[in-house]
Amino acid sequence: MNIELRHLRYFVAVAEELHFGRAAARLNISQPPLSQQIQILEQQVGARLLARTNRSVALTAAGRQFLVDSRHILSLVNDAAARAERLHQGEAGEIRIGFTSSAPFIRAVSHTFS
Repeated sequence: MNIELRHLRYFVAVAEELHFGRAAARLNISQPPLSQQIQILEQQVGARLLARTNRSVALTAAGRQFLVDSRHILSLVNDAAARAERLHQGEAGEIRIGFTSSAPFIRAVSHTFS
C-alpha cells in the first residue's frame, strides 16, 4: 500500500465538503480527476470511504474513521515541516548551558592570568 499525501488531502476535502464539485474547486483541480483519485485511494485502503449517489456524498463508517486519521496524519506532516523550517532558519534548536558553583571565582582567576 502506497498512499500519497495528496490522496489524503483530496479525501479530507471531499469529506468536509460532502460534494465533489466544491471539493474540486477548493483543491483547484477538476472534478473527474478528483473522483478518480478517490477511487484509487479506496482501492488502496480496501474499503469504501464514501457513499455516493447522483445527488449526495456521505461518509461510510470506514470513511469517518479514515477522516479522523487522515487529519491527524496531515497535521503531523505539517508540524514536522514547520519544525524543520524553524531549525533550518535557526529559530529553534538546542542550547546547552553549563554551570559550575565556582563561576563567581572565574572572573578573579581570569584577571590574575591575563
